[in-house]
Amino acid sequence: MAGLAAGTVSGTGERPAQARLDERVLAAGTTLRFVLLLLLLAAAGANMVPRVVRHLLASSEKADKETGCWLAAGIDPGASLNAGYVQYTRNATAFKECAAQYRQDFDGVSLGLGALALAVAVAVYWLIPVWRTRRSKVVSLEAMDVHGGLRPLLDELVAVAGLTRPPRFVVDPAAASTAGAVAFGRRRGPTIRLDGGLVATSDKQRDRFRAVVLHELAHLRNGDVGVTYATIALWRVFLVLVLLPWTAVCLDILFFAGTADARGTFAPFNTHDLVLGGLIVLAVYLIRAGILRSREIYADLMAARWGASREPWEVAARQPSGVWSRLLTAFLELWRTHPSWALRRASLTDPRALFALERLPLFLTGLAADVLVWHLGSLPGAALPAKAVLIAGLVVGIGGVALWRAVVYALLTRRPAPSGAPVGLWLGAGLVAGELTGPGAAYNHWLPAHPEALLILVAALVLVMAWTAQNAEWWLRSWRGRSLGPGLSAGLAAPSLALASVLYWWYVEGQALTDGWPYTTAGLLGSYGLPGLPPVHIGPLLRVAAVVGVLPGTDASAESFWWAGVPLWALPLLASAIRPPSRPPERLAETLLETVTPLAGNRRGPGRLLAAGLAGGLVCWAGLAMALAHLHTPDPAAVRMTGPFQLAHLMWPVLVICGAMAVTAAVVAAVTDTAWLPAGLVAAGITALLGAGGAFLLMATDGCLGPLDTMTSTCGWRPHAAGPLVRTELPYVLSPGILLAGTAAFAGRAAGLLGRRLGRAGLRSTGRPPSRRPRSRVWQHGARVATVAAVAAGIGTTLFAVQASGSPSRPSRSAELMLDQSTPAPSASLARLEGQAWAAVGGLDRVYAFRSAERDITRAFKAARESASDAEFATAMGQLGTGCDGLARATKRAGTYFTVPDPTGQWMWSRLLARHRQLVTACRELATRPGSETARAATTARQNAVDSTDAMIYWLAESDAIRRKPA
Repeated sequence: MAGLAAGTVSGTGERPAQARLDERVLAAGTTLRFVLLLLLLAAAGANMVPRVVRHLLASSEKADKETGCWLAAGIDPGASLNAGYVQYTRNATAFKECAAQYRQDFDGVSLGLGALALAVAVAVYWLIPVWRTRRSKVVSLEAMDVHGGLRPLLDELVAVAGLTRPPRFVVDPAAASTAGAVAFGRRRGPTIRLDGGLVATSDKQRDRFRAVVLHELAHLRNGDVGVTYATIALWRVFLVLVLLPWTAVCLDILFFAGTADARGTFAPFNTHDLVLGGLIVLAVYLIRAGILRSREIYADLMAARWGASREPWEVAARQPSGVWSRLLTAFLELWRTHPSWALRRASLTDPRALFALERLPLFLTGLAADVLVWHLGSLPGAALPAKAVLIAGLVVGIGGVALWRAVVYALLTRRPAPSGAPVGLWLGAGLVAGELTGPGAAYNHWLPAHPEALLILVAALVLVMAWTAQNAEWWLRSWRGRSLGPGLSAGLAAPSLALASVLYWWYVEGQALTDGWPYTTAGLLGSYGLPGLPPVHIGPLLRVAAVVGVLPGTDASAESFWWAGVPLWALPLLASAIRPPSRPPERLAETLLETVTPLAGNRRGPGRLLAAGLAGGLVCWAGLAMALAHLHTPDPAAVRMTGPFQLAHLMWPVLVICGAMAVTAAVVAAVTDTAWLPAGLVAAGITALLGAGGAFLLMATDGCLGPLDTMTSTCGWRPHAAGPLVRTELPYVLSPGILLAGTAAFAGRAAGLLGRRLGRAGLRSTGRPPSRRPRSRVWQHGARVATVAAVAAGIGTTLFAVQASGSPSRPSRSAELMLDQSTPAPSASLARLEGQAWAAVGGLDRVYAFRSAERDITRAFKAARESASDAEFATAMGQLGTGCDGLARATKRAGTYFTVPDPTGQWMWSRLLARHRQLVTACRELATRPGSETARAATTARQNAVDSTDAMIYWLAESDAIRRKPA
């Protein structure tokens, strides 16, 4: 970590001007980026090491058999993942049994190598300071400071920095031509190495010496030295011990290992996997370089705050002149770990660079997060919620902290606050780039069939980032605490959970959309488990209900985070009810006092938002009444038990409430200038609560409403009947409804801006100071009470629905029922390989087991016919019973085996199983009740079974699944 170098311009000891904005006003976000890098390296290593071990140690014969399990299941490596999943579900038990039979366990070796790599990384981390302070490289400070003047000065500077653990100072005498320094080492024993040139000129250029040392002390004070060198150690070990062997294995698999046909079949996947390694190198290096550049500016500002001279930053540098020269300079700057001197000088008076929203770091964050997702793919299904929260927390945390800092800078410098949507676009672009270049979406294809499905992730990121930016401004204008930390934490937790709900849905269901629409309408409707649903010919409402059933958040289990949409409107509503602060948070007041008034002003109270939500609720009630009138039938009892009517009765309120939420959010966003997205979601959330309450009342009083009665004609108060139905609807309303409202808010915002530009609507922003007299204290107090009540109602309703969603009595929808069960026909060569695999991994063994059991039964038949005494006949019957039991075991074992991928072969296999089951029954009947009738039945069943076995063997030979026997 190089410090400040000697400049070419001699200074006069002038002190830099005090920075107008304290860069420490909010967390920098570098820790989260370091965590992302460390997790990426650790997860990639945990995924790469087992593959290297397997490739080097695995038996090729068993590996081929394990691959054969996939082919035997009919899983086409070149087909879509949806088709492969359908085939897997048809043969899940057989596939697990087959894979377990041929799986080669190298987990112990992989864990040992992983532990060794980690131990090497720890050793490198500990040895870096030792290597940098070796006797052949450095000498003690006392050896160079012969007059003893530097030690008191260094002690003074350490005291200025406020370090509890003074660093060890050493000198590099070989660096006589430079005047810099570098801080390194561990937290408990840091070291600062001074260049010989810096020590030699310390008397003549004392201000420069102080500035350089204070800069390095600032690194220690910021606590970034230890994590930086930990990342360096892990990165170097990862490159040498993990990435290089993994790259060699990938190249061997891609170009040399196996047959040419096998290499061609899996070339797309192996290529994507190799590209993924390159993406790791690119992302880790560029993210690390960006972090190191920003930490240099942080150290500069802290050193200047401690009184460092400006002289070391006055380094003359040639400015590029031409477009291409500037582009080349900017490109090379990305790969450097130190910012340009011009940027460092400018940051001393205006630390704008530390608050800027840079595109490349955001893009790399999305890219690194997507690569991390792939390397976490080996986690069990139960870890999906944790994976979704981890990825969402990192992405929103890094992007959200950058947004909060940008909003703070904009408010304190009286500039327009960033919208947040571009941040979501760049994060989403990184995710999409990772999906397209890696194997995540394309898998064994060069590109996914429908890459446009990835825009769902981009839209989700745009939504949560826009909300984060506007919510940050909203809270910054309302926050009363001395620190912004609590507001920042809450403002990042809410969008993180919202994004986690979308990611969970994406991992479970949404990713299948990159292969196309994988569901059938009849299958989606059938997955609800309601009787009487028509398979194809259904009404428009049922088609809409089928699509709604696969939207993000419709998984009603608590671990799917469907409830995460509630904080998106509850938090801003709480912020609107907080009284404006008399002073801004401490750091803000210290840095820019003249902005106190703007920070406390330009706020909206909760009254208008509550009124907008109430209006939306009234519209929702009217829509619910119209929907129930549409569902009204003269004889409710005749139709209330049919599946279509039950589903319509369930989905009409959902569609009406979601529609009312969307309209309310769009209208509020259209008439609001600042924080229009949180405002729209607040109004939509209140509309949802009122709509759910209205639906409950209408259902609980069903039978008393005349034309609105749907399920019964008997008047009465039935909350026990309405409660479960409303609980079922709430997840659909509170999750997809919020997402729909957010999308509608964007549309409403665009319409509002267009209307203003065209001059067709003189809409007044609710964010501007009202022109009429302020509301009375009673009104304000009532609005705050109503706000708290609305938030409490939202949280209570959500907890009520979450508890219901975790009930074991709640039916779960099977994904297998929803998917399109049709699968494409394989090519002739692949069909031959599938047949060969089916026979090789156990099919032929099971056919021969049938043949062996048939022979045992035949011998028992012959012994019974040739028996000359009762004793011999009894012995023969015992042998027959044993043969029957053996055939029953063979039949049971074969019944759990793969279905034959070829339709003709499957028909013959099914016939073989059926005839052998018949033989088992006839055989046992003969063994227990010997007689002419049972003997004829057993003889016929045996002949049919033998014929089916012969036919199966003949088909396997004719289809080249097995080798033909020589004539």
